[in-house]
Amino acid sequence: MSDKIIFRDLQVRTVLGNDSWERKKQQPLLITAEIHTSIASAGKTDKVTESVHYGIACKRATSFAESNHKLHSLEAFAEGIAKACLGVTNRALAVHIIARKPRALLHAEYAGVEIFRTRKEALGSWGDSLVQESDETDTEFACRSALVDAERAAAEAEAGKLAQEDRIVVKTLSLSTIIGVNLWERHYKQLVHIDLVLHTAKAAGLDALASDTVPRYRNFRTVVDAVTDLVEKSSYRTVEALATAIARTATKQCKVPKITVRVEKPSALVFAACSAVEITRVLGDYSVMPSTAASTAPTPPRAVSPVMSVKSEAKSGIHSAYIALGTNLGNRLENIHQALHRLNTDMPNSHVVETSFLYQTAPMYVTDQPAFLNAA
Repeated sequence: MSDKIIFRDLQVRTVLGNDSWERKKQQPLLITAEIHTSIASAGKTDKVTESVHYGIACKRATSFAESNHKLHSLEAFAEGIAKACLGVTNRALAVHIIARKPRALLHAEYAGVEIFRTRKEALGSWGDSLVQESDETDTEFACRSALVDAERAAAEAEAGKLAQEDRIVVKTLSLSTIIGVNLWERHYKQLVHIDLVLHTAKAAGLDALASDTVPRYRNFRTVVDAVTDLVEKSSYRTVEALATAIARTATKQCKVPKITVRVEKPSALVFAACSAVEITRVLGDYSVMPSTAASTAPTPPRAVSPVMSVKSEAKSGIHSAYIALGTNLGNRLENIHQALHRLNTDMPNSHVVETSFLYQTAPMYVTDQPAFLNAA
């Protein structure tokens, strides 16, 4: 059993990195902490000393937050808050911290960090070893030790997915773009709300308080700038395509190892708050998908007359070619993958740098044939 002592949205004032105008100014931060413990003893004795005193935990969190900590990253800040909460008493076995900066970004509700730390992870040990009391029998001591071990195991289990990762969150990034299939949606930009969750390996966050450095792929400003540039210049027809493009930009351009993207379209439905799509992607999801068995390669596809644009770089001898592909026979998706695979393998000096989305189009001129699958 893992019980929790909780305080939510504790507001503190501190200088932490830059504000929404890129100034190093004092700004508000909101802290939520769920301290995992066992309240069994306090529940029986009605004594706060048998539990984790949330008042003391709040004071220690506030004291750290408003001290001259000189930190720059949310990750390091959250790590410090976790240690402050766990330092209240040995009864604090683990802590789930959510730290949010409401003034971090001009067009987002907040940027934040979510971490889970056990006492052993944050402070190096579970605390002082258990000592057998003078009036305690060996059996009683063994039972007490087993109970403590069970409580620690329960606290560790509460981490769930956060046992392996930390999360950087950008909430409700509001941008304007052309989005939709209806005629009127092609003429006017509309608001979309975007949530981003950057999943980072937990090992990278354990030394955050000491290093206070933020790699490029964990810098939410870098990712938000790239996503903003993409969205405001885009004109997708579906929310699915927009969400996929955002994830692609974050993983390939900003090198985010794993990201969850949620795109909400608040103007889509008259009697609902929004329509939305949520996806989770890793960099490998956007790699070229080669054929797994050359011996079963399909018949070469019938392609539309290819349109090729070549840009030469005389000094290096490198040429950049933009090639249109089309197929309407057999397994069309496999045909496209096979063509990309052969460009990479059958021509030693060629390399596919980037691919477009796939589009299905109706045949032209000779219309008595299957629809085409096209790409570039």
